[in-house]
Amino acid sequence: MSDLDQQIRRRFAVKSRDLGQLARVKGKGMHFAIRSFTVEGLGFYSTISMSAMLGLMKMQTLVFTPLRKDAPLFSYDRIHALGRDTLLLELYDTQLAPCGLTALDAVKASAADLADHDLGTHWYDHLKLSPSLAKREKGKAAELDRLTAEYLRTYLDLVEASPVCDPQAKQQKTAAYVDGLFTHGGPSTDQFVRILGQSRAKELFGSYAFSSSAPLEQLG
Repeated sequence: MSDLDQQIRRRFAVKSRDLGQLARVKGKGMHFAIRSFTVEGLGFYSTISMSAMLGLMKMQTLVFTPLRKDAPLFSYDRIHALGRDTLLLELYDTQLAPCGLTALDAVKASAADLADHDLGTHWYDHLKLSPSLAKREKGKAAELDRLTAEYLRTYLDLVEASPVCDPQAKQQKTAAYVDGLFTHGGPSTDQFVRILGQSRAKELFGSYAFSSSAPLEQLG
């Protein structure tokens, strides 16, 4: 269990979900282990671990999808490849009403001395909120670990402080973002479409990774 998992589990009641054959996916030289969890009374979160190039490339992903609190969607990616360490901490506007992001903006500002990583231009850039960041470094794993832990802690504070909202309306906002990934493309969705095909990739992302179509009654 990762440190990020532990942060979430210390604060919320979590229950594992059965992904069936989608729990293990492989193709194009990559191996994925995928998990999805219900966060009781709140929403869902998922993790994806990927290994490729005989272990020379590794990636960890965590997506936190709050549905009963009107907080943004959180996405974490950490990629180790060719001696480089890339960290993406992103917030996506799936909210029904804006919220204050001052504390997360401050966490981002505290990492100004770490090298920024240019992700290029994507259709979903307008949905990224101001605290979103991308860093790439060599030999600074500990600094990136500390940044990630503080960012997630501050995000979970935001989730807890956010107002209760209609989970169905919130899920529709999340679904619009996920639908856009399949309509317009995205690095992760494109990868899984090549491996699983369109239908099964949509099942993975909608039912589990982002839980944009997961049954709300599972929330308890």
